[in-house]
Amino acid sequence: MSRENPFAKLDMASIAANQTPTKPGYGMTGAAKTVVRSIEDMAENTKKLMEGEVIVDLDPRLIDDSFVADRLSDDGEEFQELLQAIRGSGQTTPILVRPSSTDAKRYMVVFGHRRLRVARELGVPVKAIVKQLDDTTSAIVQGQENAARSNLSFIERAYFAQNLIASGMTKETVRSSLAIDEAMLSKMLAVVEAVPASVITALGASKKIGRDRWLSLRQLVLAPALSKVAIEHVGSADFQALPEGDRFDKLHDHLRRYKAKSAAKKPKAEVPVRDWTSADRALNVVMNSKAKKVAIELTNVEARPFSEWLSSQMGRLYEEYKGSKTETNGD
Repeated sequence: MSRENPFAKLDMASIAANQTPTKPGYGMTGAAKTVVRSIEDMAENTKKLMEGEVIVDLDPRLIDDSFVADRLSDDGEEFQELLQAIRGSGQTTPILVRPSSTDAKRYMVVFGHRRLRVARELGVPVKAIVKQLDDTTSAIVQGQENAARSNLSFIERAYFAQNLIASGMTKETVRSSLAIDEAMLSKMLAVVEAVPASVITALGASKKIGRDRWLSLRQLVLAPALSKVAIEHVGSADFQALPEGDRFDKLHDHLRRYKAKSAAKKPKAEVPVRDWTSADRALNVVMNSKAKKVAIELTNVEARPFSEWLSSQMGRLYEEYKGSKTETNGD
């Protein structure tokens, strides 16, 4: 029985890099709503790309990975579920590939990376649609397929954005590919540029960790000392033994405790103390100075009478003090 093709016709202009897409998965407020498309449109664009195209069986060994990586983890349990489903019922949805630009006998996957991995592992042909696409369109389609499926975490999307830019893509293309606005792209790049690459790799996809938690981690590792601690901590055997889903919180908590402990250990700045004793030893004066406060203590037999005289002369002494400042400035 023929299977209905799950994809529909695509006007290639509808996924042009100069269009601003929707931002799925993250809250959007204010004027940004007026410059983005709906996620439903994005999903429809991806589906339309393959309508009417011929599905062929390809040797997965002839298909190279995308020129830009978008995943930090193997999806463990989800991948095993997909593998068992394809093993039992076959591949129901084709992947999209493009002819290789360097070898006429090879292809490059645009989307469907996990289905390709399953075919490689099972040693069976992979159902695919072959379409001529350039790098920019491939990147946009790859990102929009992930956006439509909502199966990339915040850090994977940020990692994908960084890789796209490193490959020479413009920020406009990146925004279209990931269906995000300029503000979200700035936050994503701020995270992947500040958090050491080894830390991001160790934390993996962190599926349950959103933007705000990653921004909090970024703020911590901006301190060089904490960045070094993070790198050392994720490299430990105990940390590597943790389930991937627990690693982010463990590292974040470790850095916060380390920061608090370091702050507690810092010695308090010494308060400058000045003292004076009269020639006849009848009056001692001690002054404890702070930023905007000076405590004066008078002791010995002349302490009380001198304090009374000082109080009565305070106006004259202050005017003399102001006059001395004027003379100094005049010089």
